[in-house]
Amino acid sequence: MTAIIQFLISLDQSVFKAINSLAGKSSVLNWLARVGADDHIIPVVLTLLVFLVILLARDRQAREVAFTCFLCTVIAFVMSMVILFILNGAFFRPRPYTSMSNVHLLFYHNTDSSFPSNAATMAFVMAISVFMYYRKVGSVMLALAVYVGLARVFCGVHYPLDIVSGAMLGLGSAFLTRAAEPLYRPLAVALNRVTDRLLASWQGPQRAVSGGGESK
Repeated sequence: MTAIIQFLISLDQSVFKAINSLAGKSSVLNWLARVGADDHIIPVVLTLLVFLVILLARDRQAREVAFTCFLCTVIAFVMSMVILFILNGAFFRPRPYTSMSNVHLLFYHNTDSSFPSNAATMAFVMAISVFMYYRKVGSVMLALAVYVGLARVFCGVHYPLDIVSGAMLGLGSAFLTRAAEPLYRPLAVALNRVTDRLLASWQGPQRAVSGGGESK
């Protein structure tokens, strides 16, 4: 067992060196990596895409599916963050730049545990949750999640296994939450009913104004 772990660590470090060695050689790649590794840019885009599925719902049935997807994403996200907090506290892994030499660091110095990756967990749990309901939007989000993972390794703040473990944590949380859909589906139905009432109350005055204009 020890030999397997040592082999994985050695492989992890070798892959990290291969990817991180590209840092600093191209200003365009450096810029793209910094954008992907940023704590705000891609997470905000992913969050907007989650809300987009609700805004694009065309009818009552579609909105119910969208609300179910939204709840699945939120619950899976919270679950993954709780597990992530426990794992970070139980298994502290130093960042690559603190335990390896000749690391090309293009991002700020993080001080928390490198394993699992917070950014990868967050990106993949949202992407996979949406993908289970909406393949096209989910595929875009998965591509962005992979982009985040590669960028974090490129910038020198994570090992590849940190990214893979974050992706697996996101995957597991999303699947468990989807399996528990019957528990939160009634809440999606309730949210849909409230939305129907709000839309009806908004459309009522609009119709009245339109009707008044036609009678003149």
